[in-house]
Amino acid sequence: MISIGLTGGIGSGKSIVSQMFEILNIPVYNSDFEAKKIMQTNSEVRIGITKLFGKNAYKNNLLNKSYIASKIFINNELKAKVNNIVHKSVIQHYNLWKKNQINTKFVLIESAILFETKIASINKFNILLVSPKELKYKRLIERGLSYKDIETRVSAQFTDEQKIKLADFVIINNEKKFVSKQVFSILKKINHLIEKD
Repeated sequence: MISIGLTGGIGSGKSIVSQMFEILNIPVYNSDFEAKKIMQTNSEVRIGITKLFGKNAYKNNLLNKSYIASKIFINNELKAKVNNIVHKSVIQHYNLWKKNQINTKFVLIESAILFETKIASINKFNILLVSPKELKYKRLIERGLSYKDIETRVSAQFTDEQKIKLADFVIINNEKKFVSKQVFSILKKINHLIEKD
């Protein structure tokens, strides 16, 4: 079974592209969603997060997302420590999930920080989704984020230029190129590469 990674900056349209893969009967693992669940339910991860952030890390037994976000978006060292604690467990969980997927040639793991963590290294191929800055910001403002929040989150991730060097394939999501055609083309190329191996 071939593991494919999908990433892109905030507001690039990852969830839409993931849905396209699901329509093609390719199971999708949303690592950002699962990481939040793991931070809430995994006792080892909870201990690690509490050691890093103190008693404010969890409020009424729930992950204090806004408190943690306010700390990690201004401190790259702290963010790297959180990623190290959480994404080790995410990879373990993904590998278990993958074993339960049947009758499929491919599985897709979606992550906003695929290259910033070790998740990219577990995949045979990694796909990057890029979108023009103004389009990303428009989408994010429509989601209710302030310009300042967007800038903070964008600065916490690798740039598209950095990610392009690391990606095997790039999808352009600029509302001009058909994204579905690009998805089909990439899957065709991946199939061809696998047959050559």
